[in-house]
Amino acid sequence: MKKISTFFAAPMLVIGFAFLMTACMKDKITRTYQIRTPIYQVLTKFRESIKSQPAINIEATGKILVAGHYLFLSEPFKGIHIIDNSNPSSPQNVSFINIPGNEDMAIRGNTLYADAYGDLVSFDISNPLNVVAKDFAANVFQDHSIYYLGVAINPGSAINPDSINVIVGWNTRDTTVDYNPNNTPYPYPIFYGSCTNCATIAANVSNGQTVGINGSMSRFSIINNFLYTVGYSNLSTFDIGQPFSPSFTNTVQVDWHVETIYPLKDKLFVGTNNGMYMYDVQTSPSKPNLVGSFTHVRGCDPVIADDKYAYVTINDSSACLGFNNELQVVNIQDLSNSFLVKSYSMTHPVGLSKDGNLLFVCDGKDGLKVYNATDVNSLVMIKQLKDATVFDVIAQNGLAIVVADKGLYQYDYSDLNNIHLISKL
Repeated sequence: MKKISTFFAAPMLVIGFAFLMTACMKDKITRTYQIRTPIYQVLTKFRESIKSQPAINIEATGKILVAGHYLFLSEPFKGIHIIDNSNPSSPQNVSFINIPGNEDMAIRGNTLYADAYGDLVSFDISNPLNVVAKDFAANVFQDHSIYYLGVAINPGSAINPDSINVIVGWNTRDTTVDYNPNNTPYPYPIFYGSCTNCATIAANVSNGQTVGINGSMSRFSIINNFLYTVGYSNLSTFDIGQPFSPSFTNTVQVDWHVETIYPLKDKLFVGTNNGMYMYDVQTSPSKPNLVGSFTHVRGCDPVIADDKYAYVTINDSSACLGFNNELQVVNIQDLSNSFLVKSYSMTHPVGLSKDGNLLFVCDGKDGLKVYNATDVNSLVMIKQLKDATVFDVIAQNGLAIVVADKGLYQYDYSDLNNIHLISKL
């Protein structure tokens, strides 16, 4: 009898469990999702918002440019802060230019050139408190041309902005639906609504004229009457002989994942994941001519140069698929036959600048490093300033302007025995 009871117990347990599961499956299960419906605005109206307004707090830091006693600091995809730096010990944030999609900028005279996603915008900055957009060159940066989804046009060609719908916001509501456990639930918010030629633009998701000084992370550069910009794989040229009406002239292919551009006299130094490419613009300013290159291991690659050497930083940012962190000094006296002089180990080097024999390197969380670079085979560190995680620097006339994760830092290096912080914004 004992054996018989044990034999029947197991089947009865399985049957009971199956009955229980069947009963549970009859329960109604629901899931709640967020539905976002786009709010549209005609591009013409949207462009009216691209102008200066009162100063706002700096929430994130991007590219840096110096023009006279003003600093122009981009806040990625939002716009540009204008800072009066007449007194570097007490810089004043005086205005903000609202430019959704902005990453880069350049200045010549009283004209500011800035990108707004795929557009090149020209501004009159003669009054920094009242900056006015003068011209929009449509769809010239096609790597970022989300305004023009579905619009097949050539860079700079005419387009009617009244025909472009721009998404400027979202109406959001929740909806509850029945859940079928036999199907995999959709793990993301649901979006309803469509349009032709629409784009998400919310910030969330020379020649006798002074040229602004860009940081080493810049993708814009000006030489004489031409603005040079780099995209993901190309170098583009714009004629700015008519300052407020730049005209696209040419594009040359460089390499994949182009990052930065640096001007030196009539030469351009372009940094990419794979190396540095050198172009001459004297013979044909509208179509730069490749005159040399230097390859290195894969890594993010800003570059600066003087008459004899180029200084290249390589870091292991995941965006660049790199593994090395170092400063490389490259002999460029013969551009067609450049070669590595020496490498220096770093923590996570990014932007850099040079003033005479002084070399400034932003080494990530290790801060700003100042070197005596008289002998490139034996750089001597003069000072390390670890006030913040730093990204880029412009050093000139005893003042180092540094872009950091916590804001804008300025250091006085007029006395090399007493390099010190004088302000933070």
